[in-house]
Amino acid sequence: MTTTRSRLVPRTVVAAGVLPATIAVAGAVLIRGWRDELPASVATHWGLNGTPDDFAGPVAVALFVGGFGVVAAAVGAVLAVLAHRDGLLGRSVAAVTAGTTAFVTVLTTSLVADQRGLADAGEAGIGPVPIVGSLAAAVIVAAVAGWMVPPGSERPASGLPADAPRLQVESDERVVWTRSVATGSYGVVVLVAGVGVTVVSSLLARQWWLLGLAAALAVLAVLMYSVTVTVDRHGLTVRGRFGWPRLRTPIEQVDHAAVAEVHPIRHFGGYGYRIAAFGPLRGASGFILRGGQGLVVDRADGRRSVVVVDDAETAAGLLNGLVQQRL
Repeated sequence: MTTTRSRLVPRTVVAAGVLPATIAVAGAVLIRGWRDELPASVATHWGLNGTPDDFAGPVAVALFVGGFGVVAAAVGAVLAVLAHRDGLLGRSVAAVTAGTTAFVTVLTTSLVADQRGLADAGEAGIGPVPIVGSLAAAVIVAAVAGWMVPPGSERPASGLPADAPRLQVESDERVVWTRSVATGSYGVVVLVAGVGVTVVSSLLARQWWLLGLAAALAVLAVLMYSVTVTVDRHGLTVRGRFGWPRLRTPIEQVDHAAVAEVHPIRHFGGYGYRIAAFGPLRGASGFILRGGQGLVVDRADGRRSVVVVDDAETAAGLLNGLVQQRL
C-alpha cells in the first residue's frame, strides 16, 4: 500500500519540526519563568573538578535553548521532507533532530532548575541524574518522532536487471554462502579511542558514573566488531559475533541484489550500523564495518540493505538465482 504525499509530508513536518520546536520553547519558557528564583548568572559549564567555570544570565540561557531548538527543528524538517521518499532515512532524520533537541533542552532545564534558590551559582554542582534523565528523554522523544513518520512510498517490483549477477540454482539443490567480516583498522582505532577517552575523563573528573558509559561503549564495540553474512534459501541474514545485532531479509522480500563500491565516510558518515545520507546508496541501511565491495539488496517494500563483505558478487548472484527461481 502506497503512502500518499498528502499524508506523509505533514506527519514528517510535525515529527521533525513541530515536536522538537515545542519541546525547546517549553524549556525556554520554564527557564525564563524561574528568573526571579535564580542567581543573576547561572552555571552553564563545569570543569573536570566538578566546579562551575562558565556562567550566563537566565534570559540568555532561555534564548539559547529556544533558539537552538527552533533552528534544529527548521533544518530537521527540511531535511526530513527532502528524504521522505526513503522512509528509513526520513525517520532517522526526524528521530535525531527531535532526540538531540530533547537532550539539550531537558539537560539545560534540569541544570538550571537545580540552581533555583541559590545565591551564588558557583555553589551549583552536577551529577549523573540530569544527564541520565536527559538521555532517557532523548531516547523516548526520538522513538516517538521516528514512529510518527510513515514509511516511504513502496517502489513497484522491478525484476532482475539484465546486468545483475546471477547463479543458476536448481530447485532440488541445497545452497548456502557465508562469510565473516570484521571492522577495519581505522574503525578499531575510533572505537578504542572513544572508550579510552571516556575512561580517562571519568578518572580525571572523578565522575565515576562515566565508567558505566565506557563499559557500555566497550560492549557495543565488541558486539559490532564483526558480523557473519549468510545467503541461503531463506534469504539474507547478517548477525553479530554473539548473535546480536541481527538483520534478516526473507527471500520473499528480495526484489534483486547487486554489488556496489561502498565508501564509509563519504556515503555513511562512519562505521557500524549506518544509514546512507548521500551518494548512490542514499537511504540504504546496514553494516558498514569497512570500505570496499558491498552486497546491496533492494527489497520489495522499497527499502535497501547493504553489507560490505568479501565475495559480494557471489552472494548477489546466489540471491538473484533464488529470486529468479521463484518468478
